[in-house]
Amino acid sequence: MTKNSIIRLTLALMLVVSMLLSLTSCLPGLGIGGDIFDALFPEDDGGDGGDVTPPDNDDDNGGIIPDLGGGDDITSDNYGDLYPGSGSGDTAGLSPLSKTLLSSVSIVCDFGASGAGAGSGVIYKVDKVKGDAYIITNYHVVYMSGAGRATNIKVYLYGMQLDSYAVSASLVGGSVTYDIAVLKISGSEVIKNSYAMATPVASSESVRVFDRVYAVGNSEGMGMSATEGIVSVESENLELTGADDSLLTLRVMRIDAAVNHGNSGGGLFNEDGELIGIVVAKDVSSDVDNMGYAIPSDLVVRVADNVLAHCNGSSSTRVTKPLLGVTITSYVSGLEVSPDGSEIYQVNLVEVVEISSSSLASGKVEVGDIINSISIDGKIYRVSRVHHVTDAMLEARDGSVVVLNITRDGNTMEVSFRIKASDFSTVN
Repeated sequence: MTKNSIIRLTLALMLVVSMLLSLTSCLPGLGIGGDIFDALFPEDDGGDGGDVTPPDNDDDNGGIIPDLGGGDDITSDNYGDLYPGSGSGDTAGLSPLSKTLLSSVSIVCDFGASGAGAGSGVIYKVDKVKGDAYIITNYHVVYMSGAGRATNIKVYLYGMQLDSYAVSASLVGGSVTYDIAVLKISGSEVIKNSYAMATPVASSESVRVFDRVYAVGNSEGMGMSATEGIVSVESENLELTGADDSLLTLRVMRIDAAVNHGNSGGGLFNEDGELIGIVVAKDVSSDVDNMGYAIPSDLVVRVADNVLAHCNGSSSTRVTKPLLGVTITSYVSGLEVSPDGSEIYQVNLVEVVEISSSSLASGKVEVGDIINSISIDGKIYRVSRVHHVTDAMLEARDGSVVVLNITRDGNTMEVSFRIKASDFSTVN
């Protein structure tokens, strides 16, 4: 097993601060050349992780010591006394980067006998009138191998990082495979009387190497903070240990902005304050500097919308998507220059190499076909990498029409599929 096949990473959270118990890592490291991952929990015995002391509740840095046994959102009767005037000012003049703080949250999870820990999240949707919100975070923030899903989830807005302002949240659904989870907040007085706002989202397909980026999150469980850097690689695949101890391959962008334990689930933003990714991991090898990773926003939004479509209001908590039944690969990697000559980007030819019998594609697609584009219900995506096809299928719903534009033996044609409920499979 080479360093190229498995990069030494650690999930950028997996419960940074031991709140109730002294904890050690619950995810085993992947051995590479005799080295192992650093522990995902801070160690209390003087090990590599160092000692971590939770900040006091009233520290200037906004540290959190949550009372996980407490459960209720504060009421409208005492809210004004605790935070007078909150949410009443005009935020229109704030810079785009300042607004990222208003769409970023700290998350604290209770895993019962296994302890508790802290991570980050981003507000995806919010209804200030009702006090409702949907939060995107990493699945490994709310799920621990051996303990399962968190039994109690608390969310803290920026500047309101005391237990008095803890907002209870529930898990709508998510995926270990994509390491994305969606949380729901309902009827919160804190949300109603806050400056909380949904993050604007930019397509990660527009991200290029050297783009300036900003990571905002609950670093080391000490409250919200920001770091900056650039995009080092706009899209690559990494193998790492998932929340359930399974080995998974995750598509990420690589950044050199500093990210630390507790940043998991937090936003990666561009210079316009738009979300372009969710921070997920970092390389902690002793001979590696400034290699962090974020899940691209296009994939994040597709997973989140899939969860809201299939899980919200139902007993299901898993991502589901239809399978075409084709195995595809890419080759002939090359570069293109944008029409205005200002950018270069990588492109590949995406070819069908195998077709499953009795699948949607059987009889319509042939081995050797080149996929030029895919459309979902009329929305067309150019295909120049494998993930353009696999990620787009997350958008398909029961009754959707999927169209592949293909080249076969030098001829261009289209093949279409109407998706039925029986075509869907659950994604872990």
